[in-house]
Amino acid sequence: MSKAVKLRQKFLRRPPPKDFTWAELVLTMDHFGFELDESGGGSHKHFVMRLDENIVIDTHRPHPNGIMFAIQLIEIAKKLKSIGLIE
Repeated sequence: MSKAVKLRQKFLRRPPPKDFTWAELVLTMDHFGFELDESGGGSHKHFVMRLDENIVIDTHRPHPNGIMFAIQLIEIAKKLKSIGLIE
């Protein structure tokens, strides 16, 4: 099983994992076809899927330890589900 598949499974686990890092989220979102847009300052970040009409998912980059909050993972998963990328 590839690393991308394992990360996707970890991301989709319920309840959400307590050790899912920002770096893992970036790799997972890349697997779904999103690019990290770091334009703008601060911790607010955008994942963009560039299609005819851009799809944007906003989130907060956690600091200082880089561990994602469970609610962030749940909200991102809801958005991915709403656009049909996960069931």
